[in-house]
Amino acid sequence: MKKIFHSVRGTCDFYPPQTFIIEKIIEKAKRIFEIFGYEPILLPHLEEEGLFKKGIGTTTDIVEKQMFKIESKDVVLRPEATAQVARFYIENSLHKFKDFHKFYYIGAMFRGERPQKGRLREFHHIGAEAIGSENFYLDAEIIDVSLKILKASGIDDLSLKINSLGCAKDKNKLSDSIKRKLRDYESVLCPDCKKRLTTSPLRILDCKKNSCQKIVSSLNIKSQHLCEGCHSHFFGLLAFLDELKIKYVYQPLLVRGLDYYTNTVFEITTCRLGSQDALGAGGRYNNLIYDLAGRVQIPAIGFALGLERMLLVSNLPKEYSTIKVGVACTSSDIYRQAYKLTQTIRDEGVGCDIDYKGKSLKAQLKNFQKLGVPLVVIVGDAELKEGCIILRDMRESRQEKVKLEELRSIIKERLGA
Repeated sequence: MKKIFHSVRGTCDFYPPQTFIIEKIIEKAKRIFEIFGYEPILLPHLEEEGLFKKGIGTTTDIVEKQMFKIESKDVVLRPEATAQVARFYIENSLHKFKDFHKFYYIGAMFRGERPQKGRLREFHHIGAEAIGSENFYLDAEIIDVSLKILKASGIDDLSLKINSLGCAKDKNKLSDSIKRKLRDYESVLCPDCKKRLTTSPLRILDCKKNSCQKIVSSLNIKSQHLCEGCHSHFFGLLAFLDELKIKYVYQPLLVRGLDYYTNTVFEITTCRLGSQDALGAGGRYNNLIYDLAGRVQIPAIGFALGLERMLLVSNLPKEYSTIKVGVACTSSDIYRQAYKLTQTIRDEGVGCDIDYKGKSLKAQLKNFQKLGVPLVVIVGDAELKEGCIILRDMRESRQEKVKLEELRSIIKERLGA
């Protein structure tokens, strides 16, 4: 018996109508990026391992547990794009060309996740990075763009959670405070958080274990750690979000699991995904470019949305087809003429297809109806002798005889082209 091959665990095959919805989501995202002035970039799937160790942090789950490394090489499949965009920015000295850049990307990321609903080993991100400004109005724009893409993708029940980690000094202050306060609880922390208490105390705030969450919620962490400048930046942002009528939940325990974040961090969730409820997230990384390059301090902010998670909850219509006109023929004797007519319609830039299986006319019409094709051209012997065809409107279940020379203009009129 021949072996049946299966897709690798943690990866997905996508097919119509899923692919049509994915393309529609990407199309809408690109349009929104264009409106806001973001430019597309296309970066490689492979990067040096050290980029993510230095950029994301050696004690993060991504670096410790999830990166796919090429055996015997210090090369990994990219687990996220922000550090990669920073590398691209530095390597090409983009700050010398202009002092402010806005980029967007759409592509595959890879992590050694434990596969489950909403968590895959190969997944796709729609993301953006704005580099060169620390203005809180830019924070608002990044949040606005991410929400607009989600809403344009047919996702309405969204919750925006937001916090500020403050600058590097503020983060250290918060980290030291957490370390002091949790020493008395060390024995009841989960094994991961016991380790984090020494290596990265902030990540304890992000722990999903109920026992750790109860302890963390008792610490009464708010904005005490923020310096005057960071406090002004964050609450200025919140006030402006109010003006834009963008609803949010201020969540002082939100930290995100990546070391490069500073100041604003946010997460967008939905109640329709279960425990893996995040559709996307983002925040500032004002020190990342300096930490990687060691030369210039360039502030930046970005976000990424999970395309597969968006697909799970999108309310976009599930039936899409590129075919707007079907061509059916009454007998095999006139198939050649019917096929040439199909090509004529295609040459007008209209999606058109014909049956290749030799089905009966009834079966051809039934198939086009199933595909949601609005118009069907029926080619028959008697009509061809008259220089005509039958044009059937599948939406209204009515048909009429049309002269061949008038067909193209009538199709465009019916399709609203």
